[in-house]
Amino acid sequence: MSYFNGTLVLLKEKKEPKSFMLDLNEKLKSIDVLLPKSDYEIIVFNDSRNEEEKDYIELDVSMTDEDVVDLVCSWKGLGTIGYRHPDFNFELGINYLTWDDQNIYGFKVFFARKDTMFEDNRHEKLISKISEFVDYECVVGDVNEESENYIQMEESLEEIKEHILKNSFEIDSRNW
Repeated sequence: MSYFNGTLVLLKEKKEPKSFMLDLNEKLKSIDVLLPKSDYEIIVFNDSRNEEEKDYIELDVSMTDEDVVDLVCSWKGLGTIGYRHPDFNFELGINYLTWDDQNIYGFKVFFARKDTMFEDNRHEKLISKISEFVDYECVVGDVNEESENYIQMEESLEEIKEHILKNSFEIDSRNW
């Protein structure tokens, strides 16, 4: 999975991972953002806060959405799931984020670079729709490594919020 153009969505309040992810996945279906389950789809796990690592897991067609969510929630660092949407040529990813290895505090939405080049800014429109499904504190992007406003998710949540306050972003809910 090679992603670019990451947009960070920080939640107003921490959430229990499984119920939050199941609820969000149901809402994502309503806008045709779907979990593809095939022999080449994988879940990539985040390192835990104490830098423990877990190998990726391959999905298969027999898995339900709940099975996929259970796999992500089985790891304290959570992780990234790939999704498909008919308006995009490539997979988009959602990386579910925790800063305490217990709760979800936000997520990062990624698109392939080629899928962010459309003149109609469809990736920004989809991010806006996704953000309507959650009670967010802020939505900011682009925050990936190649961005001038790169945010390292390994930093503390307080440091990330401080970084957001000091910078402006291409996508910024404070301007909506």
